[in-house]
Amino acid sequence: MKPKFKSIPWMAAMQATIVINDHWRRLDKKDRTKALKILTESRGIPGRMTSEQRAHLIDIARRVDHRSLVADLSPIPVPGLRGGRKRG
Repeated sequence: MKPKFKSIPWMAAMQATIVINDHWRRLDKKDRTKALKILTESRGIPGRMTSEQRAHLIDIARRVDHRSLVADLSPIPVPGLRGGRKRG
């Protein structure tokens, strides 16, 4: 009999995709368009990007709310994120 848990990694990957897509859509449409253009032209290879393009992608990445993204992706509560109990 095959284990029934093979679908769990796929479900986790699907949930992560949904969360990441939600955070991606929170970025300005202009930034998303520019990032996709750079990544498409360079095929995601940093060596094919100009230093200006790399700097622009870094700037866009800095606009992502990383703490919220980690909290949304984390399967367990992370202290200090989303109302975690403060000690002291």
